[in-house]
Amino acid sequence: MDAPIVPGYQLDRLIGEGGFGQVWRAIRPSLEVVAIKVLHLELVRSIDALTRFQRELEAIERLHHRNVVRAMGHGALDDGRPFLVLEYLEGPSLREVLHERGALPPAEMLEMFLPLCDALMVAHAAGLVHRDVKASNVILARDAAGLRPVLLDFGLVKLIDQVGPGLTSSRSMLGTPAAMAPEQMRGQPVDARTDVYALGLLAFHMLTGQPAFGGAPGVVQSYMQIHGARPRPSTKAEIDPAIDAPIGRALAPEQRDRFATPRELYDALHQVIHPTSSAEVAVVALYAEGLPEQIAKIAELARGLGMAIAVAAPDSVLAVIPMAEVDVGGLRGLLAPLAAGTRIAVGASHATIQGSIVDGPALDAEAWAPYPLPTGLWVADTLQ
Repeated sequence: MDAPIVPGYQLDRLIGEGGFGQVWRAIRPSLEVVAIKVLHLELVRSIDALTRFQRELEAIERLHHRNVVRAMGHGALDDGRPFLVLEYLEGPSLREVLHERGALPPAEMLEMFLPLCDALMVAHAAGLVHRDVKASNVILARDAAGLRPVLLDFGLVKLIDQVGPGLTSSRSMLGTPAAMAPEQMRGQPVDARTDVYALGLLAFHMLTGQPAFGGAPGVVQSYMQIHGARPRPSTKAEIDPAIDAPIGRALAPEQRDRFATPRELYDALHQVIHPTSSAEVAVVALYAEGLPEQIAKIAELARGLGMAIAVAAPDSVLAVIPMAEVDVGGLRGLLAPLAAGTRIAVGASHATIQGSIVDGPALDAEAWAPYPLPTGLWVADTLQ
């Protein structure tokens, strides 16, 4: 198969293909490896296909999160086909891992599941519903911080309360019934709980090694998802039956009966899988880098506000405090005079806090703050 010609890139091999387009491995003149997603030629005149392509570009350009694939450019080929330049991710898909290994231990499942929930929380805060969360759309990459599950394919993303033309019903139904929420099958409005349903399906798949409604024709699967009994993962794998309850709630046919957010689903699963560990709470996290004298002042300020110091070094500090116990506006005002020549980030995350011991995702500053961190004071949009 001949590779398309993309000016400024050398495409060396096809790494993925579906009904929508192809993904090629490519090299920039700087020798940086990237992935280039190209629309199929026969879809160039399809308004639905072009809309989906544009939505994916706009979504990933708006979402800056370690567990969302990064956009690096876009353009159009001479024949009219649009293309996206994405970061190249080295690693298997979650679907490939599940096919090879089968069921994952619950603790390992949670480790992979949390970053995906946090990525979707950021998407939902930006008014975006993914609508296509499934194992084949997750790459298990690695970086300096360790395992990095990355959510791909925002082509079916939906703006909450979007006004104006959208994808037609045929395009809205892209994907298999086994990965869709009942409201998607009915063509009804979607919201964050649509992704919660998909996460419930994904958690079931990870815990058991098989799809929740698999093994039946598509029409039968659709009927079961809407009208059938909720699947119980403990009947398919040797796991604690207490896990069935949060999975069942995530898979409730009616949106109003599900968890409101991905994080609520994760917290419920964490509580039954690790019942003796302290529950994570929503926190405001503060991270700063700079000269030792500036960092010492910031650490002293943090302690004075009742923040727990999670990491302290001469040139950096990371502190957290439960969300309900801090005035973010006041914190911002106190930090502003210390921001000159210093890099300071204030963001939202989760952590367990036991006295002076802090654990949890808040310790990974790159997951909730921009990287590299700019000079000055950065405060997450969700906190303003």
